[in-house]
Amino acid sequence: MFDSVARCYDLLNDLLSFGLDRRWRRAAAGAVAVRPGDVALDLGCGTGRLGGILGRRCRVVGVDLSAAMLKLARRGAPHSFVQASAFKLPFRSGAFSAAVSGFLLRNLHDLRAAFEELARVVSPGGGVALLDITEPANPTLRRVFDAYFARAAPALGALAGNAQAYRYLVRSLAQLPPADEVLALLRAAEFRDQTARPLTGGVVTLFTAVRR
Repeated sequence: MFDSVARCYDLLNDLLSFGLDRRWRRAAAGAVAVRPGDVALDLGCGTGRLGGILGRRCRVVGVDLSAAMLKLARRGAPHSFVQASAFKLPFRSGAFSAAVSGFLLRNLHDLRAAFEELARVVSPGGGVALLDITEPANPTLRRVFDAYFARAAPALGALAGNAQAYRYLVRSLAQLPPADEVLALLRAAEFRDQTARPLTGGVVTLFTAVRR
């Protein structure tokens, strides 16, 4: 599915979020401590926007399952890119000083397994910053957000010729567990100091943690 939306993915993200997705990605990149010479993982890198921001501070390796997304990412960044699954990363244990992801978590059918694999490839003391769309805690804002997202995403997808894919993106919101469950899964996967930071009223949440 992501192959089919790769060409218009960044534009539709900008339109759906009124450009706020750029600010959210900057927050995620800024949430991990890296230095020149470090190597960070951009998991589910898509077209490479998040890794491109982090790549100003260290070397980045982007991983995605979508070949079309990776083709676009390679055009726009000097980083390394690998086609692979989040559940079976082709890297040695402790290979990365940090890891980030943008809008990936709700697409993973087994978060526990994905977090365990992420913990395997992040070195002890390395930070992770995982960004995704969430429903706001405020009931009024949640109703407004749900109504907007349910209508705007398929409408923009239809303009791009793929309404079905963007209907999936709306449904995928329900696949992400509540924040406290995500934090518990991170803790069970050998992370510590886990936090959930709502951004823009909670329409997205930035999950951070440190590898034990």
